Amino acid sequence: MGTTQRMTPGVTGQPNWGDLSRSITHIAKTVEQEIDDDNNENQDDKSYNKLMARRNGHVKAAFKSLVKTGGGRKAITSGKSSSIGRAGLKSANKITGFFTGVSSNGLDKTLENIGFGSLKSKSFQDVIDFLLVYCSESNEGMDEIAANKASCEVMNELALQADNNLDRFEKLVKELVDGKGLADLLCRFWGLYIFEHLSQRFEEKIVQQKGGEVGKETFKIIKDDILGQVKVLNDQRPVDGIDWKGNEGKNEMERIFGSIIKIICDEDN
Repeated sequence: MGTTQRMTPGVTGQPNWGDLSRSITHIAKTVEQEIDDDNNENQDDKSYNKLMARRNGHVKAAFKSLVKTGGGRKAITSGKSSSIGRAGLKSANKITGFFTGVSSNGLDKTLENIGFGSLKSKSFQDVIDFLLVYCSESNEGMDEIAANKASCEVMNELALQADNNLDRFEKLVKELVDGKGLADLLCRFWGLYIFEHLSQRFEEKIVQQKGGEVGKETFKIIKDDILGQVKVLNDQRPVDGIDWKGNEGKNEMERIFGSIIKIICDEDN
């Protein structure tokens, strides 16, 4: 993906891409100032707190602008936006469907049902590689790439937790469905998905303008902010007892997405 595509995303009739770009640039400027102040040892607590307050405002503005570029929260969470939401919903549905299938029918049968075939003579990595493709969308656009990267990250995290063991992986998936773990995983997926939309559009631009150190730190701050808010959100949600296998599970998955969009934009309703 070339620089031009990264720097000139857009949706016909949406004027908010400029606002989003400016917000990301302003975040980078606060990072640049913080690094300069640290190097020069000339930052007192009052100045630092003012800088952090300004940065937090720019982060929030970036999230709000991203949602506006997609036509608003309802358009995004319903899959009607042409720029964000649709591919994420498809990938989240595939992840949820796979997990609930394993919970009901076991890993071997579920993999057969989704086209993997028998587990006989297959390695753990074979399974993970297949799931990464299965839960992904095409690479035709930024929305698909964001969904693919988010699903890849959560699947690889699960693989590490299972210690590359198929029996442990199956047990882990079942435990996630039975408890609140699947909701936690979906929250993390949505947080990563939103971050990827920002990262792939603007990280290259910030690195070019501000250098690698500022660019890396800018997007670490954005990612940590999103995932931190997502974690707090899910800690407050009563998700025990969700029947993930039916419409209740599908509706809950979409509600989680909507709640995350709402909280990162600091909406009251």
